[in-house]
Amino acid sequence: MHIVSHPEADQELEAGALWYEDRQPGLGNDFLDEFEDTLRRIVAEPERWRKMRADNRKLNFHRFPYAIVYSIRPDAIYIKAVMHLHRHPFYWQHR
Repeated sequence: MHIVSHPEADQELEAGALWYEDRQPGLGNDFLDEFEDTLRRIVAEPERWRKMRADNRKLNFHRFPYAIVYSIRPDAIYIKAVMHLHRHPFYWQHR
């Protein structure tokens, strides 16, 4: 299935990786690897993961306090946010 990502979700992913890399060299790459693993799980079973508000779904990372918020469209999985779990939970709704 095709993956489409909102530009702000891309920025959140990059900011998270940079933040972790600043804390410890290599941790930013671990964060990106965790994102890729989480995304693979979504692609494998997009309808499996918990629904939240309307048609949006969320899957948490295992190691980091982040989640991918996405919706399923006929032709793609649309990533709306790479959301930190301890910040404003529904800031991404306008996407």
